[in-house]
Amino acid sequence: MVVRCVLAASMVLLMWTAPRPGGVVLLGEESPQESPDRAFAYDRAAPLDVRNVATRTVDGATVHDLTYAAVNPRHGRIPAFLVKPRGRGPFAGVLYFHWLGQPRGDRTEFLDEALAGARDGVVSLLIQGYFPWTEAPADGATDRQQVIDQTIDARRAMDLLLSQPEVHGRRVAFVGHDYGAMYGAIIAGLERRARAYVLVAGMGTFSDWSLKYWPGTAAGSEAEYRRALAGVDPIHYIAVASPAALLFQFARRDIYITEAAATEFFDEASGPKEIRWYDAEHDLHIDAAAKDRREWLARQLNLAVGVR
Repeated sequence: MVVRCVLAASMVLLMWTAPRPGGVVLLGEESPQESPDRAFAYDRAAPLDVRNVATRTVDGATVHDLTYAAVNPRHGRIPAFLVKPRGRGPFAGVLYFHWLGQPRGDRTEFLDEALAGARDGVVSLLIQGYFPWTEAPADGATDRQQVIDQTIDARRAMDLLLSQPEVHGRRVAFVGHDYGAMYGAIIAGLERRARAYVLVAGMGTFSDWSLKYWPGTAAGSEAEYRRALAGVDPIHYIAVASPAALLFQFARRDIYITEAAATEFFDEASGPKEIRWYDAEHDLHIDAAAKDRREWLARQLNLAVGVR
């Protein structure tokens, strides 16, 4: 299996043990690549430079259309929606990261769910991704840094969410779909600020998608590209997500993720964890999946209102 080959190759470079609060511990000889702690390190005191573009009220919730500064200036500014319920809280918080696809392959994907969450007492932040949405995969070294930058910008989104005075710092979750789920898996292994993660139709390695859909990434060789990305592949980080609770959602008719690859991603994850399958395609834009997410998050975040 391709993913298993990637895992085996990367384990030659890195030995994983239980995580400490700040990230993943590495043992053994120094790897030629940076350790995950250093690779994904960033200054949490660096200004987010949040700018509000517009504010509107939808179904009683306040929706702020805003941007914040990317960690690397070349990525520009990160668009996001901040959805807030009425009242002063304290509220739970959820960070949403969308998929790469159509329809709604942007920060609007989970907007309906965020509005429903506001009625349950949840502040939501929905961010816009750039890699590989608007910045296409190119080569191993470049893409490794792109993954790092995108992950850090998602963690900065967590900073932004937790900076809201209404958000209860111990009742925070992450929901991601497709590439959004893959970045969520990395974040789950790096830090402990979210207590629950919903990972929708994600997979364990970036290389399988990059090499297939952006064939120029194999200009050197496929093996070279896989080696470059191995140290930042989600499958390693999801293995050390504990104590966070994990919900995996997969589609039976997914043409991009095989059942074997999905099962392996789940099997490698730390517990507590659940897996649910749906008679659907990769987009998983079905009511059953949305309902399961909402009910599961209500339990994990101790929502007072519950599910309607």
